[in-house]
Amino acid sequence: MAVLACYTNTAEGRAAVDRAFIESCRLDDELVIINIDTHHSGADSAMPDIDLDGFNAGGRKVTVIPPSEAVHDAADLVLQTQQDLDASLIVLGLRRRSRVGKLILGSHAQRILIEAGCPVLAVKAV
Repeated sequence: MAVLACYTNTAEGRAAVDRAFIESCRLDDELVIINIDTHHSGADSAMPDIDLDGFNAGGRKVTVIPPSEAVHDAADLVLQTQQDLDASLIVLGLRRRSRVGKLILGSHAQRILIEAGCPVLAVKAV
């Protein structure tokens, strides 16, 4: 089993990875970080604010899934990965959106929350 962390290069994405690490230790599961940051590609798809060496040094196996060339929808990538790995938990960061933002822009987080086949933990940056 695995704990999936939905990473974007935002405070919310970093909070999701940090909490997913805690949950993976608690559940004694592998940590899988899915880079769903669609605004960056190539060399910019690295995760500069995530200390992967620190996670590995803590005895936790960490796998990073880079942005997908084939799957362009972040929610699809997370949901497919959850099914493929039979993940025990998905951790994602949420941010406040305006009413207009909710109406015009679709929400990946909402799709993940509704369609996931496992529990989803939503965190916010503090």
